[in-house]
Amino acid sequence: LLTIVVLVLLDPNYTTAYISVNYEIVLIYIISALTLLYCVVSIVMYAIMSRRSAADDRPASMTNCALSEVVFSGAGMIGWMLVVGIGGTISQRTIIETGEFFGWMAACAGIIVALFIGILALFCLNILNEKILSADRVNKYPSSQYRYGSRI
Repeated sequence: LLTIVVLVLLDPNYTTAYISVNYEIVLIYIISALTLLYCVVSIVMYAIMSRRSAADDRPASMTNCALSEVVFSGAGMIGWMLVVGIGGTISQRTIIETGEFFGWMAACAGIIVALFIGILALFCLNILNEKILSADRVNKYPSSQYRYGSRI
C-alpha cells in the first residue's frame, strides 16, 4: 500500500515541470513496479506451494520460498534505500516547489525499507529454526566413539 502512496506522490504534472533529471523519476517508477510484481509473485508462490502440499498430504516445506523471500526482500530493501536517497536529494534541490512531496516520498520509502528488513528477518529466522536448529535434522557426522579425556 505504501508503494501506491509513493506513486500517488509522484504526480507527473509537477515532477516534469521542476526536475531536469528524469532518470531519477524513472528509477522510482521501476522500483515501485518491481515491488508490486514482488507482492504478486510472492502470493502466487505461496498459493502454489500450499496447493501442492495439500495434494501430496504432507507438510509444506517452505525452505525454497523462504530463501527466495530473503533474496527478494534484500533486493527490495536496497532499491527502496535508493528511493530514500533520491527523494531526499530532490527534496533539498526543489525545496520550494516540490520539496514537501518528495520529503513525504522519502519518508514512505524509509518505512518500506523497514518493512523489508522485517520480512528479511522473519524469513531468516524461519530458515534458522527449520533447517539449522531443528531437532529433526539427521546428524550426518555422528560424534566419535572416544570419550572426552580418554587416551587413544
